Amino acid sequence: MAALLRLLSSFFSVYAFLCLPAALAASPSPAFSTGLEILQKQLGYQFKSVDLLRQAMTHPSYSLENNHALSLLGLNAMESAAALSLVSEDPNASAEAVNARIAKISGFDDCVSAGKRLAIENLVRVSKKTSTSSPNVICGAYRAIYGAIAVDAGGLDAASKALWSVLDGGIRAF
Repeated sequence: MAALLRLLSSFFSVYAFLCLPAALAASPSPAFSTGLEILQKQLGYQFKSVDLLRQAMTHPSYSLENNHALSLLGLNAMESAAALSLVSEDPNASAEAVNARIAKISGFDDCVSAGKRLAIENLVRVSKKTSTSSPNVICGAYRAIYGAIAVDAGGLDAASKALWSVLDGGIRAF
């Protein structure tokens, strides 16, 4: 009987550990909600499903429902926007020029810089063991924003428009 109680106690401890962050994520604080509203204004994009933006601002250390997949999608959206922009300007652009534009838009250092300008480190949710000012955290959340926009809008056009809105707002250096 004691072994069964220990097993049940262990099960509920693990269950609480896994489910508590998701439960907290489901009921964000007023400050977090206000931060999401400000971020949407900075992006020039109003989410139909703010839950996607919440997920974009949730690091894997915080919850099982996190920004990892959105970050991957966002990186691809950023790369596509960069390539499309250059090839639209110059249909004869070289592969090297396209790669350089992609690297400038979606490269790690530029991603971190843009994320800091949006003050993502003040908004992204992480576990107590993880720093919100970590470059990996900032870049992942920044990229996830564009993935979340693409999902919310059902395509890459809105993500591209938001990206250029942010970059043209003082970050873009082309």
